[in-house]
Formats: sequence, structure tokens, C-alpha cells
Amino acid sequence: MHPRHTEHDGARTERRVIVVGDNGLTLRFIKHLIERYAFHVTAVFPEGPGGQREEIRREAEVNRSLQVFTQAEVTAETVRLAGLTAAYAVALMDQNDVGNLHLALKIREMSHYLGDETLPRLVIRMYNSGLRANIQKLLGDDEDGVYVQSDADMVADTYALAALQQLPPGEINVWGRRLYLSRQREERAEAQWVVAGGNQAGIELVPEDENEALRYLWLSPDRRRGQLRPRLQNASLAVKEALSTLRGMLTKSLVVLALVLFAVFAFGFTVLQFWPSGANTPDGEGEVFYLLALMAGGGIDPDMTASRLLKVTQAVVVLTGSLLIPFATGAIVQAVVDRRYALSEGRRTRQVREHVIVVGLGNMGTRVVERLREAKIPVVAIEKNREAMGVRAARAKGAQVLFGDGSNQELLAEANIRHCRSLVLMAKQDESNLETALSGLECNPKLRTVMRIYNPEFAALIRQNLNRSTPPQGAPPHASYSAPEVASASFAQALTDDKVLVTIPVRGHIAYIEAFEVGAGSAMDDAAAGLATRVGFHRLLAVKRAGGTISWNPDAAFRVGRGDTLLVVATRRGLGEILERCRPGGADR
Repeated sequence: MHPRHTEHDGARTERRVIVVGDNGLTLRFIKHLIERYAFHVTAVFPEGPGGQREEIRREAEVNRSLQVFTQAEVTAETVRLAGLTAAYAVALMDQNDVGNLHLALKIREMSHYLGDETLPRLVIRMYNSGLRANIQKLLGDDEDGVYVQSDADMVADTYALAALQQLPPGEINVWGRRLYLSRQREERAEAQWVVAGGNQAGIELVPEDENEALRYLWLSPDRRRGQLRPRLQNASLAVKEALSTLRGMLTKSLVVLALVLFAVFAFGFTVLQFWPSGANTPDGEGEVFYLLALMAGGGIDPDMTASRLLKVTQAVVVLTGSLLIPFATGAIVQAVVDRRYALSEGRRTRQVREHVIVVGLGNMGTRVVERLREAKIPVVAIEKNREAMGVRAARAKGAQVLFGDGSNQELLAEANIRHCRSLVLMAKQDESNLETALSGLECNPKLRTVMRIYNPEFAALIRQNLNRSTPPQGAPPHASYSAPEVASASFAQALTDDKVLVTIPVRGHIAYIEAFEVGAGSAMDDAAAGLATRVGFHRLLAVKRAGGTISWNPDAAFRVGRGDTLLVVATRRGLGEILERCRPGGADR
């Protein structure tokens, strides 16, 4: 890590960040840097009106930690004049991938030219996933002080987790085991710890007991999934899909055909049962069905001695079977073709349950679909615009797509809203998302909804009112988030030097999971594991021996020593404290 980045974030600092951009995400990003992390910020954007420049200027008038620097055109020289050589970091937040990359390269080149060996950290907003994945070849990675991310990706993770009623950060994979976050104690847990507690008065991280607990971290049992259950689930889905296909094939023509066949066969069965032929006398109902089937296929020898009624019946059944077989074949083929065409045109869906309905396939909506499909969750997407780029991407990931207005209850019924996991509203217009959510609740009062709402205060009000009947410790069925608010918090965190395994957000506060190796002669060398737990700062989760064996949730008397690795959940100040306790020779300092 560069010397400019070594100070711990808990310390008092006046480090300055240069932020280039003037959009809504930029303004929220600046507020997060100042209010949550106590950075000083210089906002850089072109002169004149545009974007949210006036809002940023007004914020600078009332906030001493924010300054504004403008020029006719923003270049690397502009950033230098804004204080590049003394800046802790530069954040490029414009919605222009190529422009951000060009400016980042010029800033790095200028830093080297100026002889600045401690290069400022770079935080770059970039949408193009291909360009983003390979940008390390040009600028380096996070170890070199370069953080490149898409706000759409950040927000998609939050919405996808909310759709599955999971708390961020979702499934946590550490040391070959899975950890989850929950609002209540989990009966299946092998071990669990309280991460946060509190009430309306405030939040306490790593509290002493479970009183007013808000978040539990629990360890999933180490059991391999059986093979029978997935097979049964696959078989059940296959049967449901077959039944759905059959229902879709039952057109009016086929229904009429089926009724005609039933009437003819019922008539034939009655005649053969009560007025049998002397040459082919059936013995019981089974043989009656046998003769009837042979007649329908034209495979029975004529009986010239039979009665006229029987001859007429045989002729009618044989002719009906011969004539209706090609008609039935054509009708079935036509029904299959029509169904497939309706599926491809987005007018129908295949049978699906326990799925997520995503309305809106813009940048963020498409990302949400991709995240859900990566988790093997069935998805039905609804989009008004047939030419939207997200349609092809969603289908490529295996999602079904319906075209039309998401607030249309008939369309929601076609998406099987009564049996879905949740309804995710990702349109750009708040009123459209709210209207669709309310329409969905009319179709299914027990529906779970996740809404994209631009204004964070409006999002909070919607969330509170929809969840009024939910108990405080219960899982609220309705979620609404401001996309810029979520993304800005993630971008701001990239500047905190938090080199941790997992970040756990809890109502504006952040807890961390990190591993620390016990150094020789440190305070933790040959010490009780209880020393690694301090209420309000850090709590020990597990100990990995130098030989590789792992003890989860060890008791306070468990002994640890040099070479062991401690897995802890901690506050930011707690990270610094446990690091000091594990530092080699720390016991003598």
C-alpha cells in the first residue's frame, strides 16, 4: 500500500479527495465521503449550468469540507490545479467510460511526471464490463490504488439480495464454509453471533448480548446436499412444464375434437357392450375397449353377420378415427407452433414457480436478472420496449421475457405473480415502479416487492408505509432503495483502506469480517481466545491452526499461538485493535 494510504480511517485526518463529475451519484458520493468518513472534498466540473452543479455549489456554501473548482473544460491539468499532488484520491464519476479512462491515464502519467511516488488512489466509475475487466492492464488493480466499478453492478447486488429476502452481503464463503446474515436467530445454525443491536435511539455493533439484536451472523451446517432432493425437484419441474405445455396446446379446435371423439367412442362402447357381434363377442369392459381401439385404427375384421346397428357403429368409429387422426395431428402441430411463437414474441411464459419477476430491462434491471440467474433463480422479465438491449441479455441468461406494461394485471398473471418469490421494479420512473408494485399487490396481497426509487427520502417513506404491519424484528416484505444512494456508499467505501474479507452494512453502520495471523511475541501469542473478543469492538468467529485445522466459535479458554489465524467480526476501530494485538512483538510494546 502506498504511504499516502497507510493511516487508519479511524484516526483524525484531513485527507482530500478530488471528485470529477456533476451528476446525482456524484453529489451523494461527496456527502458520504464527508459525513461518514470525514474526508475533505474538492468537486471538479466544467463551468456553467448542467447536471447537479448548482446543488453541489449550494452544498459547498454550507459545508466547509467541500470546495468547488471549475474550468471551461476538465482535463488532467484541471485536476492538477485542483490539488493533485496533495490529494489522497481522485474519483472519476462521469457517465463516460472512455472519458474517465482517458482522464485516469493522463492523471497517472502526470503524477509520474511530477515525481509523485505516492500515487493518489483512483476510483473510476465505468459501465462497460469488458473494458472494466481488462482495465488493470492499463492502470493496475486495487493493490495499486485503482478501484474500477459500475454503479449498475453495485446496485444490482443489493436489489437481487432483497428479491431473495437475503441481507447484504448475501452468502459469505470463508474458509470453506458458508455464513449468512439474518434478523432473527437461526435454528439450523451450527454457530451464530450477534453482529448488531439497537433501537430507534441508535445502533451498536458487536454488542454484549442479544437484547434488541438486529443482525445475527450464523454458520451454515457443513452438510453435503443430497442427490435425491435435487432430482425430485427437477422431475417435479419437468412434470409442471409438461402440464403447462399441454394446457397451452388445448385450443378451441382441439377441445371440440376431443368432445366429438368422446361422444363417438361413448356411443361405440355402449353398442359393443349391449349389442355385441356373434363373431367377436367381448368378455368384459376391457375387451370392449380393445375392440373399440381396433375399430378406431381401422384394424378389425368385418363381421357380415352382425346387426345393422353394430355395422353402423363399426363404420362410424372407423371413419371417425381415420378422418380425425390427421386433423388432430395438424391441430397439435399448429398449437405447438403457436405456443412457441407466443413464447418467442413475449406474449406467454412457460410454467414457472418460486421465480422472481423483474420489470424493466434497462442497465440496472438487466444486471439484476444476471445476478439472479447466476444464483440459478428462475426469472420472468417484463419490458415495454422490444428493442431494448437488455432483452437479448436476459434471454441469453435463461430468463423468460414478456413484452408490455408491467402494471397490467393480465400480464402479471401471465408471469404467474401468485406463485413468485418477489416482484422487482427497475424502471427509471418512480411513479411507474410504484404503480406496478400496487398493481401486483392487488393480484397477490402476500407479494414481496423491491422498488427502485430515485429519492432516498421518498424510498424510505414508501418502505415504512408498506411495512407498517411487520413487527420490528420480522423480515419486511417490501424494500425500496435509491440507486444513487446505494452506489455512492459503495464507491465511498473504496477509499477507506478497509482491506477486509467481507463488509456488513447495518442501517448506515458497517461491520467487517477479517482474518489476522498471530505473530510471534504478540499479545495473542499463547493467549486465551477470549482476548480476541471485546464488546463493541471485535468478536472471535474461528481459529485456523497453522496446520490447517479450523475451530469455529471456540470458547474463551481456547489457547491460540503464533502461526494461528483469527477470523473476527469487528468495527473499524476494532480492526485496528485486533491488528495491534496480533502484531509480532506487540506484547512488548
